[in-house]
Amino acid sequence: MKKNERSQGISRRSFLAGAGILAASSGVFTAGCGPKKASEKSNASSATSTTSEPSNTSDTSAVWQLKEVGEPDEVVQADVAIVGAGGTGTAAAIQAVDLGLKPIIVERLQGYGGSFVGTEGMTALETKYTRDNPPYLSSAYYPDQPYGVKNAMNTCLNFHHWIPQHKLYENFFGQTAETIDWLEGHGQKFASVIGIGNGPKVWHVYDKGGEDSTPGGYFMQTFGKEAQNVGVETRFNTFARKVVMEDGKVAGLLAETDKGKVLKIEAPVVLLGSGGYANNSDFLYAVSETKNENIQAMGMDCRDGDGIKMAKDAGADMAESLGTVMWCGPVVVGAVTAAWTIDAYTAGVQPTLWLNQDGERFCKEDLWIDDFAAAGIQVRNQKKTYVLFTEADVQRWEQSGPYGQCFSFGTPGTPLSQVREQLQKASGCHVGDDLSTLCAEVGLDAAAVQATVDQYNSYCATASSLDPDDVSADEEYGKRAQYLHAVDAGPYWLCEIADGYYTTCGGIKINEKTQVLNEDGEVIPGLYAGGSDAGGLYGDSYDVKFAPGSQAAWAVNSGRLAMKDAAAYLNKQKH
Repeated sequence: MKKNERSQGISRRSFLAGAGILAASSGVFTAGCGPKKASEKSNASSATSTTSEPSNTSDTSAVWQLKEVGEPDEVVQADVAIVGAGGTGTAAAIQAVDLGLKPIIVERLQGYGGSFVGTEGMTALETKYTRDNPPYLSSAYYPDQPYGVKNAMNTCLNFHHWIPQHKLYENFFGQTAETIDWLEGHGQKFASVIGIGNGPKVWHVYDKGGEDSTPGGYFMQTFGKEAQNVGVETRFNTFARKVVMEDGKVAGLLAETDKGKVLKIEAPVVLLGSGGYANNSDFLYAVSETKNENIQAMGMDCRDGDGIKMAKDAGADMAESLGTVMWCGPVVVGAVTAAWTIDAYTAGVQPTLWLNQDGERFCKEDLWIDDFAAAGIQVRNQKKTYVLFTEADVQRWEQSGPYGQCFSFGTPGTPLSQVREQLQKASGCHVGDDLSTLCAEVGLDAAAVQATVDQYNSYCATASSLDPDDVSADEEYGKRAQYLHAVDAGPYWLCEIADGYYTTCGGIKINEKTQVLNEDGEVIPGLYAGGSDAGGLYGDSYDVKFAPGSQAAWAVNSGRLAMKDAAAYLNKQKH
């Protein structure tokens, strides 16, 4: 029997996040923050509140505090100062150049990439790829009409209880087709257009450029090269600190290099695209409904909420959906780093047997295949969670691939060649012939687990003679027959899991032009927000079932929308 040491729990003060995702040979793109200096750690270490109650957005406690900087050592001029060199900031900078503006990007990492490297594709509607064969969706707002811009808008608004702005959706969804063309004009390539689960086939997956890259990594490598080619000035290893305001308008940005030098960018426009606050645990617990500590941020480890805090300091209001988090379901503890697109991740989300702290099932495990955000919420609602499968499952994955599709990288029919090695190395995985012994190792009641297994196996026996999509065998949750595989012979694999989340989706209150609004609903002239820094695109959950890749699409499109309006704003200032 093999037993790995149990990993330390993921708490509000200790998130598991990998150090890097992939390397790019060009040097343009760097994914991975590396070790932070003590001065660059998140505000989590100094927060005074440890409660899980959501804070009021007018809170002035330590979670909202900015680092003070001294007088500038260097002053430069630009039309636009952009915070972040991820999907939002890079798209904005290239769009700005297209419009004849001079942008300067401030990026805390040493290259282009940001959290966008963890994406694989983006929602786009009525593109040249879908025009001749438009998708239909039975659960859409207009099920008998093609799933185009109007249908997607109303479907998503209905899903979000009409909390987001209709005009924002018009500008966002209405631009997505043109954005695909714009991206291709700037060197990007798309490999396919697929759906996620039972969602519409509107997810435009990027070309990954080779077997050693990921779609998002290659996307940002290509995007970074293009930014260089068009002349975008980027200050890497530089931390944005404060939006400079004069007479109620944006006047620039203060930043600080990793050497402690203060940079002032004198610019009438600032765009905030720092990637949200996924890795700032105290901020997360202050502004969201999250209560459990058994959670894990996926992807980059440098998302501290800096852009959101700078916006508030400049007078911005926060969107109603500030605390929205993109939950994604089970993540095997110790198996997934920032490079989450691995075989072990695919195994962790498969529809095997999921257990909570009481040794009981808590949802139909194939929910993840249809709607991973919903599955994530189910996992999050448990204090502790585990996945249980057998050696037969592992062999099946090694030989024939996963039971259900896992994004674009875990495909049925394609073997998961590294799944065993990755799971064996994971601190949260326990393997052995005796199930009761494994339960003792993780603190589960062996009798309760055995009762759950016996009941589950009875459903599996019934399912063996049913059609694959028949849900009658599982009398508790209605799991489809094709995913009911008995847990009846060892070796058993019992893996502790956390509820993963890809990013935060709530943030700064904006209007349909991505202009930042103050508490009176008025525009703060010259201040824009996009990507995960901006709120207002979602209600209380991610709409992956209806708009797969909407957050990635929003990142790029919000950057473009911001610069289009900024160009008009600057033109008015000149006249």
